[in-house]
Amino acid sequence: MNTFIVADAMECIGCHACEIACVLAHHQENWPQNRSDFLPRIHLVGKGEIARTVTCHHCSNAPCVASCPVDALTFHSDSVQLDERRCIGCKSCAIACPFGVIEMVDAVAQKCDLCHQRVSGGQACVEACPTKALRLMDDKGLLQLQKVRQRRSAEGDAAGGSRLSRREMLLSAEPRKGAEKRSAAERKTHFGEIYLGLDRQQSVYESGRCVYCAENANCNWHCPLHNAIPDYVRLVREGRIIEAAELCHQTSSLPEICGRVCPQDRLCEGACTLKDLSGAVSIGNLERYITDTALAMGWRPDLSRVASRPQRVAVIGAGPAGLGCADVLTRAGVQVDVYDRHPEIGGMLTFGIPPFKLEKSVLSQRREIFSAMGIDFHLNCEIGRDIPFHFLTEKYDAVFIGVGAYGLMQANLAQEDAPGVIQALPFLTAHTRQLMGLPEVAEYPLTPVDGKRVVVLGGGDTTMDCLRTSIRLNAASVTCAYRRDEVSMPGSRKEVVNAREEGVEFLFNVQPQYIACDDDGRVAAVGLIRTAMGEPGPDGRRRPRPVAGSEFELPADVLIMAFGFQPHAMPWLQGSGVELDKYGLIKTGDAGRLSTQTHLEKVFAGGDAVHGADLVVTAMAAGRQAARDMLVIFEQKEAR
Repeated sequence: MNTFIVADAMECIGCHACEIACVLAHHQENWPQNRSDFLPRIHLVGKGEIARTVTCHHCSNAPCVASCPVDALTFHSDSVQLDERRCIGCKSCAIACPFGVIEMVDAVAQKCDLCHQRVSGGQACVEACPTKALRLMDDKGLLQLQKVRQRRSAEGDAAGGSRLSRREMLLSAEPRKGAEKRSAAERKTHFGEIYLGLDRQQSVYESGRCVYCAENANCNWHCPLHNAIPDYVRLVREGRIIEAAELCHQTSSLPEICGRVCPQDRLCEGACTLKDLSGAVSIGNLERYITDTALAMGWRPDLSRVASRPQRVAVIGAGPAGLGCADVLTRAGVQVDVYDRHPEIGGMLTFGIPPFKLEKSVLSQRREIFSAMGIDFHLNCEIGRDIPFHFLTEKYDAVFIGVGAYGLMQANLAQEDAPGVIQALPFLTAHTRQLMGLPEVAEYPLTPVDGKRVVVLGGGDTTMDCLRTSIRLNAASVTCAYRRDEVSMPGSRKEVVNAREEGVEFLFNVQPQYIACDDDGRVAAVGLIRTAMGEPGPDGRRRPRPVAGSEFELPADVLIMAFGFQPHAMPWLQGSGVELDKYGLIKTGDAGRLSTQTHLEKVFAGGDAVHGADLVVTAMAAGRQAARDMLVIFEQKEAR
């Protein structure tokens, strides 16, 4: 008979563990570097209670085999196998498949091969399924199924309805509680963190809710660092905090920071199996709890057994990309010097994210940890001003560029340079520096908003930071004007909730048209027009369309532009051999180069300066990858 994977739809919990196991099995048990390479040969259809898995049935008289003109598909070992080298991409098999489980990727068919390439011979999806909803169906399987049904029939329970299914047992989790936060009335009066860390009892409760879908679960995949989330959550439940901290640091350089500022609702928690049921496991709060608790217990990274290497690396930028790179290299025994133009490490973490989301003492503590590990920081040192770039390329074995993207996006409105019209980053940085006790500098002038009407244009997390900072600076009113609807906002949902609780007013579906000034030339209002959501654009997001005749003015004493960031000028790279694309982003990974390697062999780059403005966690992931790429180069040279 033919051998195939069969799914018990009544036991499926929609966890995606089968898809992830399939992808890993076809990538030598490693996470694919690119999201586009996530190509499972088994597919989960639907979600929640109607989730179903679909895979190849390896039909005995397979129409895909009969349709293939080049014999790329053949039937042997009781299954249909594909020889990708023969495939010509004609799509005949995909059209012939009655189950729609053959896909074409880069003109090559993709289908389930029952994991014949695995040394163990076992099927990855079957092994990973937490409810055993998947199983290999062959003669033995049919006999087992027959016995189960005969037993149920004899017991008068043909459908198995009187028993609590594995699915029901796994999904009967208690409701999510997460971390408590200070009341809006209290938190508006200061810049302290609004979320209270979990205590031991709360962490046990929250970690106990995790159903442990799989060792490599959907939450792991949606974390750009691929943190071992189910495993460290289990360690919390067992009270093994030091082990959990060690595990967190295997994949993350800043876990206590990511636990605070990552948009978990769009990443790991957004992928949690329990999300639409009892609520996602509070992964971010648990990550923060692990590191905060371990550090309070005296835990520090132990590098006593790390052998020193002869190489030295310079890292430009002490933001998440640079710190991620320095961390991995230092743990491998490489001496690292980090250069940054600011007086403290962290980059946007320190100067762009307000203290009510991330206390600056957290960064200070992390700096002490990195320094104790052996990383040398050269702060208030700007490349191109204090040190020429060629000095680094001549002195060090490799250089990493992780300078972020600080270019400010313009609205291209008349009178955008009028007094009272300011950009988000200088506004946030100036007030953060003031709170840190640093002197005011011309690059980041303070803008008082006490008693003024503040309007912020934008819809991302930086917009929320400006809105919530203005509330704390005693603005008379604070309004967010965004050109799309609330569902389309790119920022974290919880930040919108927090802003609304604190008194921010939201105007959705409005687009700026002009800036109106008073007789003194200061901003007095912003002209807006209402919009309606149109068809999706190339990025999949629906485009706003102006509604004729809906123009109006919104009074404003301070108008903050928060449209995001773009690459800033890096004149110190001119003539170095490091190439930029037409947008000003650093080019990496061209033919013959590693993914983070620039056109200059010993120079690597990652984070926002390469991919454009993105998340803290994606920048850190890029920096860590650059460190691994450098180590590959170092080992290759040593082997010659």
